[in-house]
Amino acid sequence: MTISFTATKAMQLGLLAAAFAVSASAQTFLAELKSERDPAKRAEMALSFADESFDSAKSNYHKGDIHQGDVALENMTSALNACAESVAAANKTKFYKKAEMKVAMLQRRLSGLMDDLSVTERGWAEQTARRVEEIHSKLLDGVMRR
Repeated sequence: MTISFTATKAMQLGLLAAAFAVSASAQTFLAELKSERDPAKRAEMALSFADESFDSAKSNYHKGDIHQGDVALENMTSALNACAESVAAANKTKFYKKAEMKVAMLQRRLSGLMDDLSVTERGWAEQTARRVEEIHSKLLDGVMRR
């Protein structure tokens, strides 16, 4: 079965449009996040977005859309970084602990996702796992310092 050149181009344009929509959604969220003054609420919003981004990544990977899964994992990492910054700004132990627990849960879910992926599909997920580990370590340090 061969696919015509125009059909291939149409599929590529469709994927590009979907990637742009996901990216625009993330940009909108990050702008909304920065407008929130309360660091505790900002951290909670970021954790919620990170969880949604992970669900999106998992769905995309299971559909075979590796690129969209990678974009969603990048959005998750950006949200987790924003969460860590917000928790540091709040400077209260209870916020560190809550964020640390949620990031630990995301780490476990990411590990399960990587187990489901083939070796060739894991590249970005493995890099994301390392970045999430760094974020988790920062949050854990914040819990232990208090």
